[in-house]
Amino acid sequence: MPPDDPAAFGHTLRFALAAVLLAVAAAGAMVLFLAVQYGGVALIWPESPPVPYFTLLLTTAGGLAVGLCLHLFGDHVGLLQETLATFEKTGRFEPQYLPAGLLTIYLSLVSGASLGPEVAAVDMGGGMGTRLGDRVAALKDRVRDLSTVGFLGCLVGFAIYLLLTGPPGALYPVPPYTFVAVDLLYAAVLGLVGAAAGVGFIYSYHLFARLTAPLADRPLLRGLLGGLGLGILGTLAPLVLFSGQTEFRTVLAEGAAMGAVMLLGIVAAKILASTWCMATVFKGGPVFPLFFAGGTLGMAASLLAPGVPIALAVPAAMAGMTVAVLKMPSVVLVLLAMVFLQWDIVPAVVVATLVGYAATRGVVLIEKG
Repeated sequence: MPPDDPAAFGHTLRFALAAVLLAVAAAGAMVLFLAVQYGGVALIWPESPPVPYFTLLLTTAGGLAVGLCLHLFGDHVGLLQETLATFEKTGRFEPQYLPAGLLTIYLSLVSGASLGPEVAAVDMGGGMGTRLGDRVAALKDRVRDLSTVGFLGCLVGFAIYLLLTGPPGALYPVPPYTFVAVDLLYAAVLGLVGAAAGVGFIYSYHLFARLTAPLADRPLLRGLLGGLGLGILGTLAPLVLFSGQTEFRTVLAEGAAMGAVMLLGIVAAKILASTWCMATVFKGGPVFPLFFAGGTLGMAASLLAPGVPIALAVPAAMAGMTVAVLKMPSVVLVLLAMVFLQWDIVPAVVVATLVGYAATRGVVLIEKG
């Protein structure tokens, strides 16, 4: 049976074909970006430092490199919340800034910045979608949709990369867990504990942003200070470097031996490192650093209250902290379900996420303009 409106059907068909091709291209681009990123990390970060204060030297050099990029090309990479808020208003990303933006993100991540690659996924995929809509006359009215498809494709590419290169199973392999009704109460408390840490993250960023505001037009100096600060924290607590996926596996394996006090110190150092990076010149996203800090906080809580299983404490505290900063409960729920791959954990994560969100709705990282 022929369609009632052949022209509309043809337009829909063209959009669907373009969307599929765009999603595949975006996923491939993200896999390539991550491969080059982790290859760069492996190249310049040896397992044993070759010289004293190697971490400090490398992060400082990285900060200067990022600052130089901002000096030469301008600063067109915002915080994740800023980028998404701009897209919500305009329905597009500006692809002309994409090459320089990806370079600054890449240099930040390989320099050990305590940030994740999700901003690269959003900017790259969104920029590809906007460029496609701008270039193809028949798709100019679907720029917002294509931009959304683009960054979702990059997020799929991120998942594909992890599946191809990481160990089998969950990204965060907590011990097996069986749901018990009383654990919902524990989850609510842990959600509040995580939310309190999330508020600390927000206030830490606000403080550092105010301190560095007078240097807004001096990216090289901000880069120098950013690299020095990151290097000092990374020298004292190496686990706070990078986004935290690999480092959190170390916490899961060795956290009991470290003890609750040391784990709490690592949480504080991670918050300082991530917010310092965000407030100076380093570019990247907060999601995986929040996962690391929240999960480490949950591990410490389980050690302080042995009756609370690690498999409950880690995702619940992680959920409370992450949602306190992102203010996107549905996104947090989906992400945590994906990284733990245990359905019995989901009810506790739901409770912790809702409690953390409700308790911190009035405390935001970025004010909406």
